Amino acid sequence: MDNPVPFALPGVSCAMLASVQLQLQISYAEPVRALNQLLRLKPRSFDSQEVKEWQVDVLPDAKLRRTEDGFGNIVHSCSHDGPLDEVTITAEGLVETHDAAGVVRGLAAKLPLDVFLRDCPGTRADKDLAAFSLDSLADEKDPLGRMHGLMAALHKALALAPGEMGSPRPAAEVFASRAGSARELAQVFVAAARSLGTPARFISGFFLGGGEADGAAALHAWAEVHVEPIGWIGFDPALGYCPRDEHLRIAQGIDYFSAAPRRAACFGYAREESRALLSVNAARQASWQVQQ
Repeated sequence: MDNPVPFALPGVSCAMLASVQLQLQISYAEPVRALNQLLRLKPRSFDSQEVKEWQVDVLPDAKLRRTEDGFGNIVHSCSHDGPLDEVTITAEGLVETHDAAGVVRGLAAKLPLDVFLRDCPGTRADKDLAAFSLDSLADEKDPLGRMHGLMAALHKALALAPGEMGSPRPAAEVFASRAGSARELAQVFVAAARSLGTPARFISGFFLGGGEADGAAALHAWAEVHVEPIGWIGFDPALGYCPRDEHLRIAQGIDYFSAAPRRAACFGYAREESRALLSVNAARQASWQVQQ
């Protein structure tokens, strides 16, 4: 058997060691005069995620300037002179992830919790979504149980429909259609949690359990909510469970736009087409094996 999963031993957790490559191919119907890009494609290390190696590259060659945004995300920006009809972005590296049942520890908090209660156009709950969120909790009083109940209700009510590579629709529109991409369902969960008075943030990342993924499926997203006394905990309404070691966390924000893997502005109007390809080579092993 290839890459057997070891037996679980008392006091020994399992980890996933993964070699990951994401390639974004951007093309334009007509050459553009210039292009500015902002990339959030480098993950951070925290208690259940260790980034051993990672690099971000662009073609045609451009100088990548590394900064950090207000949410604590690592950001690379670059500019290209035209005429330009295509761009290729590659983010790749080696990571080790652990299943922490969705609990996120070891990331410094840069912003107060109140920031993650604010409404945005994409994460605003209308009366139907707010009512659904409240009804889905029934008589559940435990704060953590309420979020699990909300995730289960949204996962049952909304179908996962991958296919879009552009900007997600607003949460209320997605809820009304009863289907959406992973990033759209994540925004619905964020909107629903905030309507219940729970701080919530949008998370962009990759799902490592699928091996190779093409198109919209190469880019994953979920949500995190702050529940006392635990702290931030992830919930994935697209898959219906809390993030595991198969989730590689890349960026966080108040909505999709503040955590988007890529944002760009070009000089000279031209229709942009994007294609994403994610390749993963992963194996699970006992944590003591990883540390040797």
